[in-house]
Amino acid sequence: MSRVIVNRPQALDDEHRQELLVLQKHFGERLRAVRHAKEMTLEQVAAGSGLHANYVGSVERGERNVSLYNIWRIGHSLGVEAQELMIALPKRSAC
Repeated sequence: MSRVIVNRPQALDDEHRQELLVLQKHFGERLRAVRHAKEMTLEQVAAGSGLHANYVGSVERGERNVSLYNIWRIGHSLGVEAQELMIALPKRSAC
């Protein structure tokens, strides 16, 4: 295992990149489900979180590796705790 240098972004190998894409897809699906259950539009969630509607849409489509801070902001806009958006994420496979 190579040594990780602190404070420098590390490129993901193919296996970890795939894992990230699956995680982003599941998170986006959960976000969309919660938003629909609350009968809110992308624009309403975006306005309430201080984010752009295009950004929130790209998170829902699994195109973004959303930050913890933005998860917290989106959850607040939806009226749920951040952990509510993290329910049912896939378990990590053994590395």
